[in-house]
Amino acid sequence: MKGLSLIVLMLLAACSGTRALQASKNVPYATLEQVVQAGSSTREQVRAALGDSTSIRFDSGNEVWMYTYPAASGAQGEYVILFGGDGVVRKVRSGEVYRVKK
Repeated sequence: MKGLSLIVLMLLAACSGTRALQASKNVPYATLEQVVQAGSSTREQVRAALGDSTSIRFDSGNEVWMYTYPAASGAQGEYVILFGGDGVVRKVRSGEVYRVKK
């Protein structure tokens, strides 16, 4: 099961530049780190603290949400959250993905 979750997360990361996974909400990185805790944060807690975001739900019950954050280097970062079928955060991935044109 862990292997499947990792594969799903990697596939979603590879597709993160596509229209289907564009984040709908920009949130400061510090807020994301405070709110989202793998193994303990729930979907309801994340939604209450950060608001709705782009999401993809899988037949397995897993769900992926994505937010963006402004990075210090001037790039735009993305923060991808994988929820298990029980609604608890399983994995988180973040990184700078593109530069914002000024």
